[in-house]
Amino acid sequence: MAADVFSSVRTPTPQGRRGAGASSNRARNGLMNRMKDDLSQAPHEEGVAQVMIQSFQLSSCTLFNAQMQDEQEFLQKQQQDLDTALKKIIQQHKQELPANDTTMSSKAREAAMWELEERHLQEKHQLLKQQLKDQYFMQRHQLLKRHEKEMEQMQRYNQRMIEEMKNRQTQERTRLPKIQRSDAKTRMAMFKKSLRITSAGDTPEQEREKIKQFAAQEEKRQKNERLHQHQKHENQMRDLQLQCDANVRELQQLQNEKCHLLIEHETQKLKELDEEHSQELKQWREKLRPRKKALEEEFARKMQEQEVFFKMTGESECLNPTTQSRISKFYPVPSVHSTGF
Repeated sequence: MAADVFSSVRTPTPQGRRGAGASSNRARNGLMNRMKDDLSQAPHEEGVAQVMIQSFQLSSCTLFNAQMQDEQEFLQKQQQDLDTALKKIIQQHKQELPANDTTMSSKAREAAMWELEERHLQEKHQLLKQQLKDQYFMQRHQLLKRHEKEMEQMQRYNQRMIEEMKNRQTQERTRLPKIQRSDAKTRMAMFKKSLRITSAGDTPEQEREKIKQFAAQEEKRQKNERLHQHQKHENQMRDLQLQCDANVRELQQLQNEKCHLLIEHETQKLKELDEEHSQELKQWREKLRPRKKALEEEFARKMQEQEVFFKMTGESECLNPTTQSRISKFYPVPSVHSTGF
């Protein structure tokens, strides 16, 4: 009977107890073993066994109450430490996370994107501007080459006109003596014929004198004709040279006007390109304002959501520290039912 009683109150050895609960279990086990040894030595003394059983039950109840009190104090202390640590971690995370992880990274990413877009617009403008300058540089180069060819053509044309004038004047100077000799013979024959008609009573000496005077006059007239021809040639050559110079000046003026028009056109195109870039940059900045505003609103919304989340999480964790959604768990404590009582 004593063996049945002991078998009915035997409990398994507790596992994982710490602190006061572990020491009380060791004391109770030692007492049970000592009393079992004493009872096993006198199985025939049933009355003594009943007294010992009652004493054992009383001591077991006392030990169990002490153990429960120790476990309750330990759990309360653990809960307080856990709530304090959770509040500290939640507050620190609440201060650091929005500023460092979410807001700063998003702002840095958006700022980098805006800077990249602005740099892209600047680079595109510079590229278009450089392309336009290169294009007009090639046009100026081609225009100068064409002007050089036009000037060479004009020089060749003037030189050809001068050469033609010189050849024509040379031919005129060559033909003039022949014409003068032919005219002189004709005029001398006509003078002699008229002299015979008009001066029938003159002596031969008088006729010879008149013919000599007529020949001197003819010589003077031919000389005047040669001088007149020479003066005429000089005037013609001077006029032609002036005309050539006027042609060259007119061509140069026309070429300068073309160059000036090209430079004005280039300046106008560059100005229009700068205005287009300024307008495009202005439109981009106007579109950037609502983007910044939307981003700030998004940041404010996220901050508000995080504040609400951390507030609700902190309240729930502090009110129910044994929930399964805890951030961390401290010191696992075995349940009371694992003691076997």
